[in-house]
Amino acid sequence: MYYESMVDIVFEHSTSSNGGRRALADTEGGSLTYSELVSKAIGVAKILVEKLGVEAGDKIAFAPINKVESIAFLYACWLAGASVAIIDPLSHSEDLLLQLDIAKPKMFFTHSESVEEHCRVAEKAGVKCVAVEQVYGEASSGGWWEGYWRPRAWEPAIIYFYAGIAGRTMEVIHTHSTITASAIMTATHFKFSERDRVLVTPPVSHALGLQIATLASHVAAALPILYTKRGRLDPEKLVQSIRVLKPTAIFGAPQLYQALLSAGLAKLDSLRFAVSAGAPLPAEVREGWEKQVGAPLLQLYGMTEAAPVSATLPQDNPLGSIGRPMPGVEVALVSLEDPGRRVREGVGELLVRGPMVMKGYGDPEETRKVFLGGWLRTGDIIEIRDGHLYFRGVRKRMLKYKGYPIFPRDLEAILEKHPAVEKAEVYGEPAGELGQVPVAKVWLKSGVKVDVKELLEWVNSRVAPYKRIRRIEIVG
Repeated sequence: MYYESMVDIVFEHSTSSNGGRRALADTEGGSLTYSELVSKAIGVAKILVEKLGVEAGDKIAFAPINKVESIAFLYACWLAGASVAIIDPLSHSEDLLLQLDIAKPKMFFTHSESVEEHCRVAEKAGVKCVAVEQVYGEASSGGWWEGYWRPRAWEPAIIYFYAGIAGRTMEVIHTHSTITASAIMTATHFKFSERDRVLVTPPVSHALGLQIATLASHVAAALPILYTKRGRLDPEKLVQSIRVLKPTAIFGAPQLYQALLSAGLAKLDSLRFAVSAGAPLPAEVREGWEKQVGAPLLQLYGMTEAAPVSATLPQDNPLGSIGRPMPGVEVALVSLEDPGRRVREGVGELLVRGPMVMKGYGDPEETRKVFLGGWLRTGDIIEIRDGHLYFRGVRKRMLKYKGYPIFPRDLEAILEKHPAVEKAEVYGEPAGELGQVPVAKVWLKSGVKVDVKELLEWVNSRVAPYKRIRRIEIVG
């Protein structure tokens, strides 16, 4: 059957024998069946349209955390005819203001614990700010609503801001078609079924947590269990939760699996596999996991602009491989010296095309740069051998820390706003298995002096914690 949107899929589940099956859960006790999910989403959509004035074609900004309410609210926005600009909930100050200025949403929704800080920034951007819990709590569950908007395949659905290939913060626009294709491809590849319980540890503000883990679970009427992290990861507490939840699949970054191993996670009979993404998976982590936990640890590869691209499977999991292309995905290599020349074997920059590729960036010029004859340039250096992809490096200007993308140009722009700074250069410094941390070189304006501590405070008070610059050197 052809589905134009994820709304079509959950509607079908809610009116079938899956209606009473759980559709969402989180580790703080939240839970909804498929029938309840649709009913609640309709109730929230009514408020959005009838009380808050949301119209078809509007754009809503939303900073979701891993809670049941977040996913129900996302479906509600689609039923109201709106696209959703996903804001990293860790964003604040300059970070958040930049995203709101780019998106120019009709209104901004955040969670109650972030209302004070987020709404203060939203006010500067001239954007109305509302707590999700307020709308969710007011929404009544129940009756059908004839006024709902049925999303169409070609309409914008999700807008992310991690434009990794372009290397700076800007809109990455996905339609209902591309995110639905992404979810279907993932569910098909990993053979999800209604018996699966999928532990979602990545933030649902990222494509990995939202499309690949949560929405893919909904394709198969499986149960995504959202790990609601408060503050730093507590591996021991998460190990206890895993033993109780008995997931059949886990999604996370490589650092998660190392932390769980160190916290003593032992054999899990319920677990079919775990999936690592966001950064290369160290061989010793995979080998340690499979020996200690007794389930395959698989590698998945993709990017915000095209998620997923490739993944391994339990019976096809060569060490170091990032997998074969997902069903429906085509890949090709081009010469590192001449992007116009194809490479038949060996190493080159990876090109991809398929139904999960974004519609484009918010910047038309950047969109033209990233597409080559209908193929998406990934900016990643890949080797293809025996049908498997092997990651060999990057051409794009992006750092990864704990699986989070960091764009040096964004940090340089903030530093260069300081009245003493003429020019800044941000680059990555190895941080072991965590990836890279940003450090900077700074050139000052003639005759001006400034303390390094002041510059660090200037930039780090304006960005999410994982983006903070660790060291600045004044070189001229």
